Amino acid sequence: MCDTGGGGAGEVRGVPVPGRAWSRRRFLAAAAGAAFALASASRGVLDAAARPAARGASARPAPRLDAAINNPELDGLRHIAWVWQFGEDDDRHGVRDALAAHGLAVAVKTHDGVHWMSEFDPSPDAVGGPQQAAELAAFFEEGGVQFHAWYNARGVDPLTEARMASDVLDAGARSLFIDLESHAGFWEGTPEAARTLGEELRRLQPGAWLSTSIDPRPWEIGRIPLAEFAAFTDEISPQIYWGHYRDWGNLLRFREEGFDPGGVAGITPRFVLETAMRRLAAFGLPIHPVGDGTTLADDGWAEFLDESFARSAEVVSVWRVGVADAGVLRLLGETPPQGPSYAIRPGDNLIDLAAAWGVTLEELIAANGIADPNRIYVGQRLAIPRRGSGRRDIVTPPPAPPDDSPYAVQPGDNLSTLAERWGVEVAAIVEANGLADANSIYVGQPLAIPGRGAARPHGGSYVVQPGDTLTALAAEWDTTVEAIAEANALADAGSIRIGDTLRVP
Repeated sequence: MCDTGGGGAGEVRGVPVPGRAWSRRRFLAAAAGAAFALASASRGVLDAAARPAARGASARPAPRLDAAINNPELDGLRHIAWVWQFGEDDDRHGVRDALAAHGLAVAVKTHDGVHWMSEFDPSPDAVGGPQQAAELAAFFEEGGVQFHAWYNARGVDPLTEARMASDVLDAGARSLFIDLESHAGFWEGTPEAARTLGEELRRLQPGAWLSTSIDPRPWEIGRIPLAEFAAFTDEISPQIYWGHYRDWGNLLRFREEGFDPGGVAGITPRFVLETAMRRLAAFGLPIHPVGDGTTLADDGWAEFLDESFARSAEVVSVWRVGVADAGVLRLLGETPPQGPSYAIRPGDNLIDLAAAWGVTLEELIAANGIADPNRIYVGQRLAIPRRGSGRRDIVTPPPAPPDDSPYAVQPGDNLSTLAERWGVEVAAIVEANGLADANSIYVGQPLAIPGRGAARPHGGSYVVQPGDTLTALAAEWDTTVEAIAEANALADAGSIRIGDTLRVP
């Protein structure tokens, strides 16, 4: 985050709580049930086939999907507005009234590292321990506002952090967002500290719904132990702060990373999401985007919602209550959570989309009530059936076609990234397509990619994907496991993790 410093009836540890809606996100109980009744009553689940178990993750019950995307109410899911400090955002009564008016949920900051928020926030509503967290949870839930929590991860004392996080969940939080950032006042620990935190938190809360919230700018992602957090959390919540990022400094940094929005005005919700997903797709987790509350409702929020849903997000958040325009809260209230969907782009066809999502053509047609599969149009929105392998490859740039057909330029593409992806020179693409200006390509433009079809260029790098093994990678790269291990100084050939970057020998 930008700041530092800190319905129906349900149950809390077996005790009925009036007014709490049992959401679509609920886990199977980890043990006899009573110890984790809160978690099982209010947490989401993720298809085990869509998320292979990451090495090093602590044992927990195998999750499952439990709802179809065609349910318009999504069983009580709500968009979430975050609270930093009650002294800054409004007191609890003001926050509850504002969110209840629009049918929104709240995520309250409960602690910072191993310090409760009462050490930073002088408001009497600030959380000073588990009892106050429980009182806040009951206060919001009884007023019709679902209660979630968040905290800043520090990593200095990971065991205490994990236990405090568990106390918050036991106090009544439906889910917990863990804010993981590299800036001053945020994460100070090591990857080992991240693993320790995750193992202890999952030991205490095997069924809790946990989200890792990050600064998604490409140069920031590599500065945090995201692979370790992705191994024990259920989703990633990228902070899509397009208004906050819209300046010349960020523009230059995006260009250095190979992402060129064209100008400062091009730093839009779509652009920030596109660049984030190029890195986050490797972790195979759902996303829960957090929108920029410092912008007005007519400054990108419709685009933010549309792009979030297109990337299979079901709900979104806004940072934060104290700065969000009333129009933003109203728009969120008027735009209910959605099942995964996708807006058709130039060059798409139903056969390729069905293959990418691991469903049959018939399933895709039936899910969308398509009368003529040969008549689809750019911009048409398709519901993505949750069947088959559960893959959602549409969030990453599609690979070059195996034949001689051209590649359709996608949002966020530039010749440098395309050349790197397929191991060719920018000049070769320019020459093959007779381009007058290498910096001027447009979405939907067909490009011939000379020399495409090679698996990956030797001497390049590769980010480990879910399900990868060195044996499979060695076969794909026409090399040996030993050669990959030697090139990457791997002591254990079985120790690669999702998100690791490997040098291709």
